[in-house]
Amino acid sequence: MQDPTQLFTYSGSIDQRSIHAETMLVTMGNFIDAGHDQRLLNQHLLHTLPNHELGRFDMDQLFDYAGHRPQIVFDKDHFTSFRAPKITLHLVRDTDGQSFLLLRGPEPSLQWERMAAAIEHVINEFDVRKTVLVQTFPAPAPHTRPVVVTRFASDPDLIPINSGLSVSFEMSSSFGGLLTLRLGEKDHDVIGLAAHVPQYLAAMDYPDAALALLAAVREVTHLNLPDGDLTLRAVQTREEVDESVAASPELQEVIARIEQHHDAIMAQRGAPIDPESLPSGDQIAAELEEYLRRLGSSGDDDNKIA
Repeated sequence: MQDPTQLFTYSGSIDQRSIHAETMLVTMGNFIDAGHDQRLLNQHLLHTLPNHELGRFDMDQLFDYAGHRPQIVFDKDHFTSFRAPKITLHLVRDTDGQSFLLLRGPEPSLQWERMAAAIEHVINEFDVRKTVLVQTFPAPAPHTRPVVVTRFASDPDLIPINSGLSVSFEMSSSFGGLLTLRLGEKDHDVIGLAAHVPQYLAAMDYPDAALALLAAVREVTHLNLPDGDLTLRAVQTREEVDESVAASPELQEVIARIEQHHDAIMAQRGAPIDPESLPSGDQIAAELEEYLRRLGSSGDDDNKIA
């Protein structure tokens, strides 16, 4: 492995010896940013709390440009405004003045092991005692119920019993999964928070999940993080979705079925559940697909029921 410390470069004249933060919040990309909630959280934290950039990771070493195709503007006869991807580390202060680190950016495409080692080096540099990963995934959950946040950790003793899932399975890895594993092997405390975003709303902004993640972060870190305008945005989103649902008896029936399945799972939480007895996300999506394709919206493509 190449030297992982060379992946990170400090901004300006930062003296890392003078900076200490007990918590690092990681909002890097995952399989999919369902509900765009990692983006919503990043924007919210950096726009409402005092912060400055500490440094960046070398994207030319970590990112597959051809695979992800960053945006560039062509203006009549020349190219302008290349939207370069970046993974940045920020020092942020909560409303009580307590410092924490925020690591944000897209999921690395390359050199996962080296990147995990580089992040461990940063953790050691700043005396971080707890790393918290926040992410979302599309789930067979209704928007009419509180957002569920599943927890995982490098050590099960770090989270309450039955706060994870009730089944074991093998899946394709994400960088966050590998990071949790590697940091845990080095005895670093890692807690993961994964919000369940209704599958039929995964392609639009879903502030309810961002609020649920903020509440969970406050609980595990004791940081004072304001909700800000996320509360109002969540109310507006719910009203828009409810209006679409109210216009369709067919959609009301399908969501009622999702509610029944969701409530059954919540009632059994902590007890063994037979995965074969529950509908998969694909099965629920298939029931919604034909109707939802016809649903129109006055907004852009990123803010409509998908």
